Amino acid sequence: MRQIKDIMQFNGQWRSYQKRVLDRTAQYLKDGRLHIVAAPGSGKTTLGIELIRRLNAPCLILAPSVNIRDQWLARIREAYIPEGMEPEGFLSGTIKAPGAITAITYQALHSGMTKTKEEGKEQEAVCEEETDYSEFDFFNTVKQCGIRTVCLDEAHHLRSEWWKALEEMTEKLKDVTIISLTATPPYDSTPAQWERYIGLCGPIDEEIIVPELVKEGSLCPHQDYVYFNMPTREEENAVREFAQEAFARADELLRDEKFAQIISTHKGLAAPREYAELFLQKPAYLSALLIFLQAKEIAFSRELMQMLGTKSRLPAMTVKWMEILLQGFLFEDTESYGCTKEYREKLTGSLKAHGLIQKNKVCLAGSEEINKLLITSKGKLNSILDITREEYENRKGDLRLLILTDYIKKEYMQAIGNPEKSVNELGVIPIFESIRRTFAGIKNEKNIAANGERITSSDLRIGVLSGSVVIVPGSAEEALVAIMEERSVKGSRKEIADTGYLQITISGTEHTASSLVTELFNRGEVRVLIGTKSLLGEGWDSPCINSLILASFVGSFMLSNQMRGRAIRVMRGNPDKASNIWHLICMQPESAQAVAEETEDFSTLKRRFEGFLGVHYEKNSIENGLRRLSYIKGPYTAPLLKKINEQMLAAAGDRPGLHKKWEDCLAPLDKMEVAVEAGAAKEFFKKGIRFYAMLAGTLVTGLLFLLCITRFFPLLSILMAGRPRGATAAALLFWGFCSGFAGIYTGRGIGYLLKTATPGSYMQAIGRCILSALRAFGSISSRQADVAVDENGEDGMSFIYLKGGSQREKDVFAASVSEFFGIVDNQRYLLMAKRGVFPLCKYYCIPELFGKKKEDAVMFHGKVKRYIGSYSLHYTRSPEGKKLLLAAKVHSLANKNADCVCKKKVVKNV
Repeated sequence: MRQIKDIMQFNGQWRSYQKRVLDRTAQYLKDGRLHIVAAPGSGKTTLGIELIRRLNAPCLILAPSVNIRDQWLARIREAYIPEGMEPEGFLSGTIKAPGAITAITYQALHSGMTKTKEEGKEQEAVCEEETDYSEFDFFNTVKQCGIRTVCLDEAHHLRSEWWKALEEMTEKLKDVTIISLTATPPYDSTPAQWERYIGLCGPIDEEIIVPELVKEGSLCPHQDYVYFNMPTREEENAVREFAQEAFARADELLRDEKFAQIISTHKGLAAPREYAELFLQKPAYLSALLIFLQAKEIAFSRELMQMLGTKSRLPAMTVKWMEILLQGFLFEDTESYGCTKEYREKLTGSLKAHGLIQKNKVCLAGSEEINKLLITSKGKLNSILDITREEYENRKGDLRLLILTDYIKKEYMQAIGNPEKSVNELGVIPIFESIRRTFAGIKNEKNIAANGERITSSDLRIGVLSGSVVIVPGSAEEALVAIMEERSVKGSRKEIADTGYLQITISGTEHTASSLVTELFNRGEVRVLIGTKSLLGEGWDSPCINSLILASFVGSFMLSNQMRGRAIRVMRGNPDKASNIWHLICMQPESAQAVAEETEDFSTLKRRFEGFLGVHYEKNSIENGLRRLSYIKGPYTAPLLKKINEQMLAAAGDRPGLHKKWEDCLAPLDKMEVAVEAGAAKEFFKKGIRFYAMLAGTLVTGLLFLLCITRFFPLLSILMAGRPRGATAAALLFWGFCSGFAGIYTGRGIGYLLKTATPGSYMQAIGRCILSALRAFGSISSRQADVAVDENGEDGMSFIYLKGGSQREKDVFAASVSEFFGIVDNQRYLLMAKRGVFPLCKYYCIPELFGKKKEDAVMFHGKVKRYIGSYSLHYTRSPEGKKLLLAAKVHSLANKNADCVCKKKVVKNV
């Protein structure tokens, strides 16, 4: 039998980072695991194939979907096997007829290991295959094939049941090498989940970041833009009606004297110390209770105010505070009130009748329905039209716009070409028809370019690609037929309601249809392509994409990063390619902003951006987070949102400027790494009266010490002349003791001053403390890892980060630093400065990693004493500890201002 090496040969050119990995393969494979993290578009699949070839053993490839499984096999044939040279049975897409290299899905693995039927569940975008494994011995087949290499593609996809099946298989296989390739390792997972992931895949051997790939020329320059919309009139009315209803009910309860009398019976009002634990666990609930009493002018203990850490007047009563109060009164703290069951049930029923209670949750400031209404806002259709118009005006025939959404919405097929039926939902078909109608109809603001010319549907050449619906422009028919004949593909086509568009039916799998439409897209026969994230959002390749609209509700870093990856691939023959990535956000109308300016949609956007590295709009910096999109600033009124949208569109039109921005940011970076910076505000470093008192005391005692040496000892010898030796010895001993004490105190004071003289030295000491603790705990093992400080951060912040080490180690270090400085909530252990130490900060939190077990907290405390100073460790579950927790909440800087601690990722030179 011919060896894999004999059949497969790569004739291309390796990129520098690929060569780096391949050169170090022997070193990485010492533990039988090779784990590579690289951004979408970096050539992970080709790298994985080469590793399989070099290992030269029967291989099982596991992929997250049928589409990606087929891409593996197609890539092997295209890049490694000359046409006509593939031996029979060499490659296989099913374990029931395995080859030397067999590619299957994780779902097939699970069904095979559990001897169940692999359901052919039809999603909105993809029809999965259906295979019955009930009579099939999966593991025995794998063993007989002699599988010695297992390649895991995007192992982060594993569901719990898939994970168990994979672990079971790998445990049974002996001497198997595991290759793990992913763009998005689960950095945000729990420590236990991370250990399980690393236990299977091995430690990360190489991490190839987006900026490195852009500098290498493997990814194109790109930028994220956010386009805001206000709700439609119908949606705004619904939001306003909800807000008005919530306000009316809250106001009614505020004026209800019986309700006020019942609230005033809360047992904690008469016995604050007995209820301290409840109030400390739920400070917002205590605030709501006291704010209500304040509004009703009902007296309460000042001790309760101390628990909140405030001496001034509390805020005014709002629907948000009423929501929190009612949640406790009706569901979470019912036993504390002197209230009849009938009264509570009547109030609950009334609120439910008005839609203000859902699933035992009081919803006055907002509800799941309102959040969903805004997230799926029909106003986003107008945003898509605006962006499409501007992108076409900027790119003309070179435009390759991909629009990804969550659902097909096939029920809207009947609306295509039928103006009597509205298309006012987010979905593949509604988006297609909305664009087609807008750019096929009479002149309107949506289809008029800046120069006054009308952009037509034939200019845009709109297409649809999904698992069950394929639509192409009539103008692409000739090219489509030619491609089908060339590839011997059978199918049919029919015009849709005299619209000039064709619905295509292709014989074969959705991969066949996908390849046909992708080719039309590459050629420009289709310029605007609409599809679902499940089919096109991951694994699908079309390097021509230069604009992407994410009309999806996905908020996770993992999935949204995969979707962004579709647009940032380089394109042969087009060195000037730059891509725009658009995010759609709906904001609340000002008249209905019950609590805050931000919607759930906007909060999701913030979470999504924590995972993206990109260039700052204005600074020459590559970092994560929404702050780099510096045009986005509140207050988010309708006029300001319009201005932000205009700024976004203008910036998106300057692709040469985007190229230059990336060049300017990358130029200083020879060898780069991602620094995960934890920042603390200048308030942590203010040297107050206590600190200056210590400085003065240190200087005075130091002077006394010097005076004792230079003056008192000679004087003492004169005074004691002729006195008994015992008295002389006693006097000398006394003065020696005083001098020694002064010296020690001075030495300690100087040592503390050196550690806290500047924000940088203070952060350095804290960083070394936490690094030492993490090494002892086993969370950081890299020898080259060290602490670095940036004192000149934005907004007066000082930042600290781990230089060197793995990305996971950097994340763990930054998280621990942020928690150390962070908000005092309900930690099990706290640190408090001892009396007479005069610290810069009196209270610190024990990071969560060390706060679960006493021995870990004690170990961390030992590091604090060595690196920072005399702080005592306190267990907050004891009676004394509860009092200290309360005091810490009152005095903690982070509790007074949550923005004084932050965390971000920045690309730096190594």
